Amino acid sequence: MRRNPRSLALVVTLLVITLSACLPVTVPGLRNVDGQTWSARFEVEVRPANVAAIRLPVDLTLTFSQRLHDVTAQARLQYDTGIIRLQTGSLVDLQGRLGFDDHLDLQSSSNALTFEGYFVGNKLVGTVSIGGLVPVTNVTFTKAR
Repeated sequence: MRRNPRSLALVVTLLVITLSACLPVTVPGLRNVDGQTWSARFEVEVRPANVAAIRLPVDLTLTFSQRLHDVTAQARLQYDTGIIRLQTGSLVDLQGRLGFDDHLDLQSSSNALTFEGYFVGNKLVGTVSIGGLVPVTNVTFTKAR
């Protein structure tokens, strides 16, 4: 019994299309932040020698690169008092993981800057720790680009 080459090609084509439809292009349930920049403005309270507290306004920007759930981010940190703007000399590189539950953990190799939080809708909310000494909770990042 001989088969028509056209029908064989049609069966193979349909099989390939069916199998390719079953393979996910992205991982379901995993947020994609690759190439996105998120920023937040918050205040850090510092008490030098237990004297009066000084509140420093901080701008923190995170630009993400992602491979599945492994995430890296370049952070730009600046203190902006309105009169004086101090910027970190270089970008801080952070590495971490993004969970299927939208949980994000990031930390620099020197522990100079860490972040732990969750994506909630179109916001990223969590705790930022600068130098391991000054944790600031409920920092809200919004997508800048």
